Parts: sequence; structure tokens; C-alpha cells
Amino acid sequence: MIQFKCSQCEEPLEAPESMQGERLQCPKCRYPELVPALEEEPEPIKLETNGENINEATQIRTFGSDSTRERKEEYKRPLNTTGKGATRVRTFHTRLSNNAMAFLDEQVNEWIDENPDIEVKFSTSTVGMVESKKTEPHLIINVWY
Repeated sequence: MIQFKCSQCEEPLEAPESMQGERLQCPKCRYPELVPALEEEPEPIKLETNGENINEATQIRTFGSDSTRERKEEYKRPLNTTGKGATRVRTFHTRLSNNAMAFLDEQVNEWIDENPDIEVKFSTSTVGMVESKKTEPHLIINVWY
């Protein structure tokens, strides 16, 4: 058996050796975690802005994020902190349960607290289907800043 932790919620997981390289859904947060090879341990995603670590892998993922890829945080347009117009967007999503949505609130607030140079201009929300091993409805939040 391969023993590892979910990169989203730190839940201890285990899978048979035959599942190396395949995805296993975490029973706690339902994230489709990649089963590591026996000799490897999964590394948390580290996002950096201006050389500072802004967050570790969390239960909430942005669309297009991948556990093997770092987020691009360098953009040509400077942040607009004059109160006029948004220059960037960050998307968060979570499944529809009370605990998951409470965790989403925490993640959005932590992201805002960790980035004091960000001025949120507005946000949008919708419910849509997100595909993984199981397609299910998610709350999708776009934060424009």
C-alpha cells in the first residue's frame, strides 16, 4: 500500500501500489488526488508573488490549476489601486455543502489578507458543473481586482 496525504485537506490516504499515477478521490474533501509513486511524496504547490510564498495547496482550486504546475502571478498590466476598473481576476470554486462553502469563505478572506496590495473591485458567483472523476455542481466565485 502507498500511504500519502491529500494535498488539499491533509487527510491521510492510502492506495494499492497498482494505482501509482492514477487519481484517487479524497473521502474528506473529494479532491481527485494523484497517487504518488512509492519512492515519491507529493509536494505542495507553492505560489509566489514578488518572491514571497502566498499560499500552500488548499482545498479550493482555481480553474486550470494543476498540482504539477505553478500559477502565473506576473502580468504585464500593473494592479489598478485607484478604485477604477479591474485588471485581474481570480476564480475560486467548491462543491455545494455547508462545510465546503465555509472553507471557501476562509480561503477568499485569507487570499485577500495575504495580498494587501489587492483592491477588490467586484465579484461574481454562479453554480456550474465541474468535471473530475465525478461531475457535480460547484459554487464558482470570480473576484475581480
